Amino acid sequence: MRKKVSNTGQFWLSVDRPTNLSVCSGLIELSAPIDIRSFRALIEKRLMQLTPFYQKIIQENTQQKKNFFWVDDQQFDIRTHVELVRLKNENDPTELQKLMSNILSVPMDMNKPLWQFILVKKYQGGCAIIARIHQCLMDRVDLVNVLWVLSDSFSDTNHNTQQKDNSSPPKWPFLSQAIQKIHSCVNVSISTAQSVLLTCLKPVTNPFLIIETIRVAMGTTTDRIGEIGRIILLNSDSDSLLKTELGVKKQYIWSRPFALKEIETLAKATNATLNIIFISTLAGAIKQYLKYRRSPIDYREIRAITPVDMRMSPGGYSGNVRFGLIPFDLPVHIADPLQRIAEVKRRIQNLDNLPDAVSAFASLMRIGMSAETFVEKMAIPFSKKSSLLMTNTQGPGNTMYIHSIPVTNIMYWLPRIGFIGSGTTILSYNQNIRLGLVCDSKQIPDPKPFIDAFENQMSHLLKYSPNQTKNQVVASTSIKPELVETKIKPIAIDNVSGEMSMLG
Repeated sequence: MRKKVSNTGQFWLSVDRPTNLSVCSGLIELSAPIDIRSFRALIEKRLMQLTPFYQKIIQENTQQKKNFFWVDDQQFDIRTHVELVRLKNENDPTELQKLMSNILSVPMDMNKPLWQFILVKKYQGGCAIIARIHQCLMDRVDLVNVLWVLSDSFSDTNHNTQQKDNSSPPKWPFLSQAIQKIHSCVNVSISTAQSVLLTCLKPVTNPFLIIETIRVAMGTTTDRIGEIGRIILLNSDSDSLLKTELGVKKQYIWSRPFALKEIETLAKATNATLNIIFISTLAGAIKQYLKYRRSPIDYREIRAITPVDMRMSPGGYSGNVRFGLIPFDLPVHIADPLQRIAEVKRRIQNLDNLPDAVSAFASLMRIGMSAETFVEKMAIPFSKKSSLLMTNTQGPGNTMYIHSIPVTNIMYWLPRIGFIGSGTTILSYNQNIRLGLVCDSKQIPDPKPFIDAFENQMSHLLKYSPNQTKNQVVASTSIKPELVETKIKPIAIDNVSGEMSMLG
C-alpha cells in the first residue's frame, strides 16, 4: 500500500532538525510492574490496529520538491519498537529524567515506522513507559486515540457492547463524524468511542474556535495576505537566556501534583479562569528562574506561542495545514501574583487580532505555499520571535488502567520548531495538575530550579484560596519565592464583559 503524506505531515518532516526533533514525547507511570512480553503483546493487540504504526515513510525527490509516501514496512519487528531498560536507582526520579533526555534527544530511524515505546522495568514500586511518536503520524491518528487504545477502556469486552441506534440525524454532525472515525480506527463500540471522545485528553488551547466558527458561518471574508503580513511584521521577543543558541540534547522534567479542586477554588475567588491562573503562575516562575540565573527581567516580557488544532473546527478552515499558532506576551515583569493574574486576564480579553493570525497559519497552503516554503519562509523565521511553546490540556478526570494496572501519572511534550528550545505543558489527570518542561541544555542546563520556581509560585498563590488551611505544609525547594505583601487578602478581579469561556 502506498499513500502520499499529507501537507501537514510533510510540514513536520520538513521542520525536523537535530536541534528540534518533530517528535511528540510522553510518559506514563504505572503503580505495578509489567513484563516486556506482556507489554509487547498489548501493543500488538491494541495499537497495531492503527494503520500508521506498521508503515514507514519513503522520500522521493524531484526537481521541484521532495515527496513523501507511506508504505508498509515489510521487515517490521515489534522488538525494535518496544524495548526494555532498567534504572540504576529505581526510586530516584532524576534517573528517569536523565534516561528520557538521552533517549528522546536521538533522532528517529527514518527506515522504520516512526514510533517507539521504552518500558522502564522498575520505577518507584511500579514501572514507567516512555513514548515517542513522530508528529507526522498525528495527522492520521490523534495522540488521544493512542493513549486510550493502550488503556483498558478498549478491552475486548467492549466489542460485544450493543451499539446505539444512529438512524436519527445527529445533533452535532462534526461530533458524530469524529466518533465514527474513532470507531473505524479501533475495535470499540460507538458508545465507548463517544465516552472516550468526551472524557479523554481535550486541548483547551483553542480559545478562538467560537469566533472562527461565527466568522465562517456569517460568510465574512478576510484579506489573507494582510494577515500573513501582520505575522511577518510581529515585533521581536525580548532577549533572555531562553533565546540563546540551541544544542542537540533536550531535558525533560515535571512538577509535583497540585489538587485541581484547590486551583478551581482559587480561580473562582479571583474571578478568573483556570487558564489565566496557569499562565500567570508560569510567568511568575519564569521571572523567578531568570532572577535565579542572575538575568532578571525588569520591564521586558517573554513571548510564548500556543498551538491551536483546527481539525475540530466545525465548518472552520480545513486546509492542509490544520493548526495555528497564537503568540502571547507573558507579563514576567510583574512580581505581585494577584496583579499578574489581572494583567493576564486583561491581555486575554484584548486579543482582537489573533483570530486573523490563527486563520492565516491554518490556510497558508491554500494560497499555494508548499510545506518546504512554509517552513523556510514562515515557520522558522516566526520561531525567532518567541521564547517557548506553551500548552494547557485537560486530561482524564478519573484513574486510567493499562493491563489492569492503575496509571499514577501521565505527561506529554509537544515538539518545538525552529529556534524555540523550551516547551511547557500544563496537564490535568485524575483531579491533579502538573507542569511538564522540556528544555534545551544550552538554554536551561539544570531544569530543576525552573520546576522549583513553578511549585513555589503555585504554592504561594494557593495561599489566597479561601479553602487553604493554615497548617498546610508547603514543600521546600532550592529557590525562595518572590516576596509578596502578605497583608493582601483574596480579591475578586473585575470581570470584563465578553470573556472567552473556552479559556477556562
